[in-house]
Amino acid sequence: MLATGKTTILIDQGFGLVSFRRRLKLAGMEGTRLDAVLVTHGHSDHSSGVAAIAEEFGVPVFMNEGTRTETAQLSKLDRWERIQSGRPFTVGDITVEAFTISHDAAEPVGFGIEAEGLRGALATDLGELGPPVLAQLRGCDWLILESNHDEEMLKLGPYPWLLKQRVLGRTGHLSNTAIARFLAGSYDGSARHLFLAHLSRENNDPDIALRSAGNALRRRRLPLFDTCSLHLTHQNKPSIVLGL
Repeated sequence: MLATGKTTILIDQGFGLVSFRRRLKLAGMEGTRLDAVLVTHGHSDHSSGVAAIAEEFGVPVFMNEGTRTETAQLSKLDRWERIQSGRPFTVGDITVEAFTISHDAAEPVGFGIEAEGLRGALATDLGELGPPVLAQLRGCDWLILESNHDEEMLKLGPYPWLLKQRVLGRTGHLSNTAIARFLAGSYDGSARHLFLAHLSRENNDPDIALRSAGNALRRRRLPLFDTCSLHLTHQNKPSIVLGL
């Protein structure tokens, strides 16, 4: 969730109203007004609660045509706004631009977001950080990036082999190693806050993810680790609430 003094947007919603309200209360945001829901793709862990939230708050859902038709719940929504990658749109005083990512969904996207003089980007559920995505991650004040799995934990873990191949593939999920490689290499060091997101319960450990990203920043031999704060997002509770 991202809020300015005038506008609040929610990006993806994979759980129900009761859990949503519980998390708002835990985050100290109980009673927050919602203006729109944005959807990155139609997989159930990102979209199953969208229709209920949109109906409860009476707000539009912003998504592309591929995402809308990917699941029955989204395709039945009456109040929705069509978006296209590379074409910015506004919700109140927030400007958003969707950008294409590589994932095994119908027309998946990340979001670049500008509000109150700050820019950020969200990129989760993607198998690689190609040049178009890297371009969206430059010049950001904050980033939310997938750090889904530890590769060794995944390879030795309980998933069937075909599912392991899917996660490791170019349209799967980013590993701790992939994010560390980005932070040690093409990351421009502009973000003050970096959130590691979409951590797998079965195939990752929060301490391993944080240590991997932190070590990568230290290897840059620049004062990046002192200026970029690392945070975790969580599946069962809200992450830290920041006022930028």
